[in-house]
Amino acid sequence: MDAEGRGYMRPVEAIASTRERRLTGQRVIVVLEGASLELAQGKDRSLQLLNSLEHKQLLRKCDRQGDEVRPDIAHHCLLSLQESPLNRAGRLCVFIRTADRQLIEISPLLTVPPTYQEFAKLMTNLLYARRLKAVEKNVTLAQIVKNEHANFLPPNSVKVALTVSGRSVALSEFVQRFKETDTPVVFVVGAVAHSDPTGECDYVDDKISIAGVGLTAAVCCSSICAEFEALWDIF
Repeated sequence: MDAEGRGYMRPVEAIASTRERRLTGQRVIVVLEGASLELAQGKDRSLQLLNSLEHKQLLRKCDRQGDEVRPDIAHHCLLSLQESPLNRAGRLCVFIRTADRQLIEISPLLTVPPTYQEFAKLMTNLLYARRLKAVEKNVTLAQIVKNEHANFLPPNSVKVALTVSGRSVALSEFVQRFKETDTPVVFVVGAVAHSDPTGECDYVDDKISIAGVGLTAAVCCSSICAEFEALWDIF
């Protein structure tokens, strides 16, 4: 990544070129809800991604708890999602809704940095410039878009939230209903350490629990990908 809001693009086959095309057909859309991605001014007055380890004094001044500010959760989720065979097959679309209600569209072409430090730089550039372009080509890898349902919820799609308070299901059995679907299915995952941001999502049709205990957001994301890869024979 360079200093001008740019990142690296993965070579992926069969990727739809526009958001409109990515929101159609047999695909999975994952919405990371309530992610903590916000900018703060560092001691050297540079912009940084706010986190609970480097900005303890600022959080105390604002009377905020450290476990509320966990951008690393979004990082882990994106690593799981973007590296999945489902994404490489062009069958995954990812959006992030931040705690301050910004909507971020993630291109399937974005390569997520493996280290948190590089991820933080990437997100800082994105939040500042509102768009992340590829180094190699004039391709948008991530961008902040208008936070409207039409921008991330396809018409007639089934919208499912994963929450420990949802009805208990076996995910492998639950996804069978989508084997022959010709419209995307939306899964909402809370990108938080505690609480349940999906409870405030008035757009979901169903709420499910896929384990008897709380799971990390990244585990939920990898479980969704794995089940649909098996369902649609993607390997």
